[in-house]
Amino acid sequence: MRITCNRCGQASDALTQPPMPTALGGEIQASICPACWREWLGTQVMLINEYRFNLMDPEARRTLEGQMRAFLKLPSQRPE
Repeated sequence: MRITCNRCGQASDALTQPPMPTALGGEIQASICPACWREWLGTQVMLINEYRFNLMDPEARRTLEGQMRAFLKLPSQRPE
């Protein structure tokens, strides 16, 4: 499947599978190229280390997801 990446704007093959088994994973697969996803993975590690996120904490996971959405230029999640 070919996509146009939300972040870099380049046409590319999609990720071969969703990076996570959620609706967000499908959204990422449908709109983010593998190169930008790899770049996010590196940035994610830096953020986790710099801010000392405890990923067992739901608030830390929400914050990290917000950072990911901003980095990948995905729409903000609507409040539930």
